[in-house]
Amino acid sequence: MEARAFQKDWADTTASARWPSEGRPTAVSPKLSLECRIDLLFLLDSSAGTTLEGFLRAKTFVKRFLQAVLSEDSRARVGVAGYSRELVVVVPVGEYQDVPDLVRSLDSLVFSGGPTLTGSALQQAAERGFGSATRTGQDRPRRVVVLLTESHSQDEVAGPARRARARELLLLGVGSEAVRAELEEVTGSPKLVLVYAEAQDLFNQIPELQGKLCSRPLPGCQAQSLDLVFLLDASASVGPENFTQMQSFVRSCALQFDVNPDVTQVGLVVYGSQVQTAFGLDAHLTRAAVLRAVSQAPYLGGVGSAGTALLHIHDKVMTVQRGARPGVPKAVVMLTGGRGAEDAAVPAQKLRNNGISVLVVGVGPVLREALRRLAGPRDSLIHAAAYSDLQYHRDMLIQWICGGEWENPHPQGCTQDGPSTW
Repeated sequence: MEARAFQKDWADTTASARWPSEGRPTAVSPKLSLECRIDLLFLLDSSAGTTLEGFLRAKTFVKRFLQAVLSEDSRARVGVAGYSRELVVVVPVGEYQDVPDLVRSLDSLVFSGGPTLTGSALQQAAERGFGSATRTGQDRPRRVVVLLTESHSQDEVAGPARRARARELLLLGVGSEAVRAELEEVTGSPKLVLVYAEAQDLFNQIPELQGKLCSRPLPGCQAQSLDLVFLLDASASVGPENFTQMQSFVRSCALQFDVNPDVTQVGLVVYGSQVQTAFGLDAHLTRAAVLRAVSQAPYLGGVGSAGTALLHIHDKVMTVQRGARPGVPKAVVMLTGGRGAEDAAVPAQKLRNNGISVLVVGVGPVLREALRRLAGPRDSLIHAAAYSDLQYHRDMLIQWICGGEWENPHPQGCTQDGPSTW
């Protein structure tokens, strides 16, 4: 055991000398800032699947990150933990004297080489990862877990990640391209995942991670004009109970908008055995009216076609004749269980070509590739593990809508009863 410990210490020591020689950023890279008030826990995969080199690379990344973004007056408090079979917290959140002391403390985190139990580590991190730094009420800072891994988990991650998010933890994932899908499942959104194709590219993610840590969802589009249509999968594959969960989610989203003819207009389309406009963009002039109408939307059952539903929106909802306003940003938010989406990629692109953004929320064991083709850009797709989890993705969805973070080639677009654009 002593020889093994010596080998780990030696590897840790030589790693810091090896990375700079490969042209990677050093500790004297341009200074960034981490001014937001957060409690931040780095969670490093120390399993055999990640390998000793991958573990050392992740640890060096954390050291570089801390040296680049932390200062004496930083409002962020940091902790570091490693895991394979069990979670080992080597630096409790906030329990260090200064940044050099924090960086030195990382040397006590050693490679364990056991199984990759990411799900268990997430659960333990949520329960005890923040230690004495945990506060309650408004006095509690935003709590963030940054997971670094290059290995697929050997246990289930969706449930523990969902419970961690339910504790109001923001989960961010950093890893190799090979584990992108799993990191998206952990975080709940491609927007919260940073991946690298080559090992040396990991260190280029430092500014990106800093930006995600201090960004917050916008409070809503209270002063932004928008034509917004929700498209709900009301087919038998979803079922009436899950459809009710979708309705609740749409109502919670609608609360974030100033609904009136001069600011935000909201429409709703449902599809299953048929496609039906529950209400058009100009049907309801107040938020209260929209909320009532969403509750009255019909569950249809049957077999649904997302492609037919999107064409319906293009031809019969997002048109000037049906209340759409020229020169106003437009978005379709589609909620689906994934079935019936195989025919939707071309209709979705048709909407985008007319300046209408399409954002996809897939729920449950969805057909990921079909939804990726439908969603287009990766950051236009959200995956919720269950319909009851939709609530945890509302703020991210609102941020995308209000921030206009879509690939929209014609932001002024609007259709007349057909494919021509304004």
